[in-house]
Amino acid sequence: MTAWWRALRARGWRSLVVTGALFGTMLISVAGAWAVREAWIEHQHSVETALDEYARYAARAFAEQVTESGILLRSQVNAVTSLPADVHPLTLAEYAAAAGAVLDGRLGKERDPGRGYFRLDLRTGRYEALGAAADIPRMRDTLPHLARDHAKRHDTYYAVVFSNVRAPGNVITVTTASQRNRDGSQVAVFGYLTSRSVLVRTLPGTVPRRASMLLPPSQVGTRWVYGADTIPDTLVALQRIDEDGTEVFHTPQRYTSDARGEFVFRGLTSTKTVATLHPDLVRELRAEYLHPERQRLQLVLPVLALLLAGAGTLHLRRERELQQARRDFVASVSHELRTPLAQIRMFSETLQLRRERDDEERMRWLGVIGREARRLGDLVENILLFSHIDAARVRLEPERTDIGELVEEVVEAYVPVAEQRQMRLVADAPSRIYALVDPRALRQVVVNLLDNALKYGPSGQTVSLEVERCTLPEGPCVRLFVSDQGPGVPRADRARLWQPFVRLGGAGHNAGGSGIGLSVVRSLVEQHGGTVAVEDAPGGGARFVVVIPLGAGMPTPATTAEMRAAVAPNRAAEQTHVPS
Repeated sequence: MTAWWRALRARGWRSLVVTGALFGTMLISVAGAWAVREAWIEHQHSVETALDEYARYAARAFAEQVTESGILLRSQVNAVTSLPADVHPLTLAEYAAAAGAVLDGRLGKERDPGRGYFRLDLRTGRYEALGAAADIPRMRDTLPHLARDHAKRHDTYYAVVFSNVRAPGNVITVTTASQRNRDGSQVAVFGYLTSRSVLVRTLPGTVPRRASMLLPPSQVGTRWVYGADTIPDTLVALQRIDEDGTEVFHTPQRYTSDARGEFVFRGLTSTKTVATLHPDLVRELRAEYLHPERQRLQLVLPVLALLLAGAGTLHLRRERELQQARRDFVASVSHELRTPLAQIRMFSETLQLRRERDDEERMRWLGVIGREARRLGDLVENILLFSHIDAARVRLEPERTDIGELVEEVVEAYVPVAEQRQMRLVADAPSRIYALVDPRALRQVVVNLLDNALKYGPSGQTVSLEVERCTLPEGPCVRLFVSDQGPGVPRADRARLWQPFVRLGGAGHNAGGSGIGLSVVRSLVEQHGGTVAVEDAPGGGARFVVVIPLGAGMPTPATTAEMRAAVAPNRAAEQTHVPS
């Protein structure tokens, strides 16, 4: 017995380990083969679901193109009134000629019983009408009220109010706009009428239907050719149905396919767009993604079992690290939230009990409440932005923004915070440096960099912010510097500084923070097409450098001016034939 035990101890445990490893590998292979079978079934379901999603994608893309085309049409027609009235007071005949030319060019010259034009002179109160605006009794009573309501509600240079008015046997779409003097004062209200039935029947036919705009680009290519007469437009058959179930538009081709999607646009009225994929396209996609060779993965599972086990071990390790990072993040955020909430609650309750000694102390306490509320708001905004960035749901809304003014506003809000920490803020941010950015996102960038400088710098330091113009090979840009007099950032840590939940300074560092601020900064700056980096400040400490293009290649306010210029020649040509 003793000799057997010694032999087992000498050699048996090795055999036991090997046997256990092989048995475990076999179990993993069997389980993997079963998982592959289930995955294949799920993959088949996913392919069928994806085909339906492609069709829904095409229906929605086409509906959005039709909507955008309608918005462009209204903008082009109303650009006729963009010429200041003190340069040329527009008459109803001139407006009707220029607006009619745009409508005929976009909708065709089909007879429209609802077409009409009207003008309300706001100086004399005189109302004029042509076409349906004068022929339909309901219009003669309704349109002056719409024009006066437009004049009261809108104060922009030229504005549009869009409404549907029911007429006998038809629904009339009314669009109005103002002509103003150069000082901004309204002179007259113009408007045009179109039948909604004509719009929904003819407008979709003017929309380009390239397959690259209606289907995911990854699924559209030169290989999708079905016959010599097939063009990319024929990959999708389209149909639009009115809210009462009447078909108002369809493409020349009609398909019978089980890959069919619908999209309902709900506005003043509901219109359903139906897209059907080409049956040969459906067969090609199924053959591509449901090839039988994909099932042969089961043969290599025994070989991959150990690799999968190793990958699983690494994954579990990474998962534990992420869980620890999340716990640290929750603890940090809880601490960051608790402090301003405690301050707000304490001082608000003190004010409610009227324990202030004088007005000066009362204003000081109100200032503390306001400062902590702003701090709390910035923290919540940071967390929301981080969650949207992590879920890839951030959508920028760029607009023309004065970068210097934006930086000055942020610095002014942070002066009390700096004074509380016995620090000084210095800003060199000249105004009139305009860039096409999302002001909310860029403000959060400046807030995070400034908050980071105040947290990690010593008491008595000076934090400086500078804004200057710069030039990149791609075009003009703006550069923002945020410098502190803290310990700086070691070169070895600068790469991971931008990762979420990374906080430098060691476990004993008590600067606070959630560990996501710089990650949010980098993501927002890169979405603007810019760059952000950290370097050594000239006087010691860290200096963060943000470079953002001024807006080259992005939609700018000049788009409206270009659109007006495109319409103006048509208007000028018509004026030579219309008496004033």
